[in-house]
Amino acid sequence: MTKGFSATLVGGAAGAMLYASATQAQTQTTQELDAEPSRVNREQPIVVPDPTPQPSAAPGAPDKFTFGGAIRARYDWRFNDVSLGGQPKASEHFGFDTLSLKAAYDSDTLFGAAQYRFYGGSSIYGPRSGYQGFPGEVSFPMWAYLGYKITKEDSITFGLNQVPFGLTPYFGTSFIETLGFAMGIEEVYNLGVKYSHVEPDLNYQLGFYPGANPNAIGLSVDSARYSTNIVKADSYVPFGSRNAEENMFIGRAEYFVVKNDFASLAVGASIWHSNIYNFDTRQTGTKQLEGVHMLGTYGPWGFKGIYVRQDIDPKNPIRNDLITIGGFDFSNNMATHGNFVSAEVTYKIADPLGPFTVAPYAGYSAYYKDKARFRNSERFILGAAWTLTADPNLVIYTEGVFGRNDPYVGAGQFVNGLAQGGDNKWKTRFIMNIGYYF
Repeated sequence: MTKGFSATLVGGAAGAMLYASATQAQTQTTQELDAEPSRVNREQPIVVPDPTPQPSAAPGAPDKFTFGGAIRARYDWRFNDVSLGGQPKASEHFGFDTLSLKAAYDSDTLFGAAQYRFYGGSSIYGPRSGYQGFPGEVSFPMWAYLGYKITKEDSITFGLNQVPFGLTPYFGTSFIETLGFAMGIEEVYNLGVKYSHVEPDLNYQLGFYPGANPNAIGLSVDSARYSTNIVKADSYVPFGSRNAEENMFIGRAEYFVVKNDFASLAVGASIWHSNIYNFDTRQTGTKQLEGVHMLGTYGPWGFKGIYVRQDIDPKNPIRNDLITIGGFDFSNNMATHGNFVSAEVTYKIADPLGPFTVAPYAGYSAYYKDKARFRNSERFILGAAWTLTADPNLVIYTEGVFGRNDPYVGAGQFVNGLAQGGDNKWKTRFIMNIGYYF
């Protein structure tokens, strides 16, 4: 039932978008502005300038089609890597990162957008992981949806769209994002329907998602997808589980207490309830998330903060204190019960530094697990977004990432970092991502 409904939504949305549609480039970090009218914080003064303005059709204007994409390269300096023989070493890697193709359609009543991403040909997807090493070896849709504008404030979206939870579209500004993305609670795109109401000071959204972001093209069992989802584990995951998340009821509300040209302050709350079906026991468990968040600006300063309580009660055949999640063609374990926190401060430098407009940022995120013998996961990020003043479609992100039991920082931490934890030592990596958004 869920698979059939999911296929219908993706097929209809993606087909319509490939026929005639539009999109555009990223704003801050990996943020993708598209044709969806309910971008909840579009009224908020953002810290990092938009490389490309958001397409918007004025009432009575002709229908608008836009096509675009992005190509990105990446430099990665890993201070805590290991050699083929298992010896500690530092390693440097530079190469292809991402190709995205995007299309969107917008009018005074209908809207829609689709984006497809291509990965591969980098150190992440190399022979050590079983890949042949060419761009496009791993690929998947990011979103594909159609929608209808009921009124100026109200809309409904069908298909693969972002779920309304927490700070949207992102918990922070960094390219690598917070630990919330690795956990599958930040920037999640799933298959379903979403109602949105957006006013300048108040917005709320409610969605029902029968199924998750679909598995696409890659080598993994079930993890070739953009968003981190609950998945069927690959063979290298110890105590890996085989689950699927279904029937997700997700909602959020947000109110701006202050909003003017100099300062803004908003507070909000979110809830997420779903079923977790296990393919081995054929039993259904539950997932429950509750979150509160705030965001604000003060002149050139920006702030975001969020707290999320996570309780997942799967029906696994062996262990229920762990559940397997996956994305970008890899799977790993996560503790089922704990508290997530994230906070970030940003600053937009008024005058260009050389040819760039620069916005530095500092962020902290952590997953504090309930089980006493599970080691908590933490991540600090110090970075900056560099936008070429003469051509703002060129954006460079430079980030120092410091993690402990962080699946994305340090060799040997990925599979169990978010679960029991890794070696509980701080590890470091430096990332530079160079992207041109067209």
